[in-house]
Amino acid sequence: MRTYRTLLALSFAIAAPAFAQSDAARTAVYLKSLPNTPAPILDETQIVTLAALPLSCIDHPQDAPDHPHDYLWIHDSKRRTVDDYDKTRAFYGCFDWHSAVNSTWTLIYLLKQDPKIALAPIIRQRLTEHLSQTNIAGEVAFFSDAKDTEGKNFERPYGYTWLFKIYGELASWNDPDGKKLAANVEPLNKQLIEKYIVYLKGLPYPVRVGTHPSTALTMNFALDSTDLVPDPALKTAIDEAALRFFTKDKNCATAYEPGNGDFLSPCLTEAMLMGRVMDQKTFVTWLDTFLPPVYSPEFQVYVSDIDTTRTAASGSNADAEDKDGLLGSKAHLIGLAFQRAAALLRIASALPPNDPRVAVYQRLATINAQHGFRKLGDAGYLGQHWLATYAVLYMQAANYKK
Repeated sequence: MRTYRTLLALSFAIAAPAFAQSDAARTAVYLKSLPNTPAPILDETQIVTLAALPLSCIDHPQDAPDHPHDYLWIHDSKRRTVDDYDKTRAFYGCFDWHSAVNSTWTLIYLLKQDPKIALAPIIRQRLTEHLSQTNIAGEVAFFSDAKDTEGKNFERPYGYTWLFKIYGELASWNDPDGKKLAANVEPLNKQLIEKYIVYLKGLPYPVRVGTHPSTALTMNFALDSTDLVPDPALKTAIDEAALRFFTKDKNCATAYEPGNGDFLSPCLTEAMLMGRVMDQKTFVTWLDTFLPPVYSPEFQVYVSDIDTTRTAASGSNADAEDKDGLLGSKAHLIGLAFQRAAALLRIASALPPNDPRVAVYQRLATINAQHGFRKLGDAGYLGQHWLATYAVLYMQAANYKK
């Protein structure tokens, strides 16, 4: 019996390299079958366009139904805004709080990439106004004083982690304005990090969806911040939660993607996260059983253009009549192309350079990014108030060096 087991083990050891070579050969053939799509041209005109979109909305308050009544709008005997909201709130524009936060991050990131961008003076002015000490103090007071369940959970976790990204960009910026604004934002960043760590430690199961509550997405955003400004407590909480939630995952259900109104890929986002919390060898082994081979039918969902012409209004009982809901769902699916592209690039960066999947992931990232840029203006304001941010996330991934 021992001799048989020894021979069986030897046969698998000999066969394994052959299987690996076969897989590499099939991957190489598959790469040649993909269109050699040129990377999007992100010249000064394109960058200015992306910056103009968040600039156009961050100053405009809107009454959105998902805002707690005491954040911006008070509904009592007379419907009114919070007193002096432009001096006691930092993120009141762009349709909702998290969009105002991610729009602010977009402006900071683009300004850091090119401090001489044509819109630099107005970007600096808007950042100085929105991130002043009094505005941030008002945000801290709101998150401290919220007593009802809705207020306590306001924008947790998605909005929190965008705020972390703002702080990370500011605190790592060698610029006088950046240092001053980072000091202003620091109390809110600290407050929300403490809340987020408690949230992660108390979360029994991950949220595996293609929208804002996604556990993997928000942990990725938080890691973007710790990459720039180390925070051992936050990093440890994320690493521990990610390993607890996702280590045993196998055979991700790629066939379930995309869902109506998704703006992120649950499978790719989880893989991106694990590439950041696992060592490379462990990650490669994990990825082999989590995502299907790139040449398999199960992987082809990430190749095809996302159909945005047949969306339904998420959560609406009158789909065809809910014009805003229809445009919102369409905008999400456009954003999904950018998010796929960013995730694919991050996964590629976590693999050994000689892994044959790297070139495929990079090619697919370019293809998806081109799809996103082609449709950037197709969803009107419901897309324009946030889609520039996801285009910039793709830029950030393209510039990422592990």
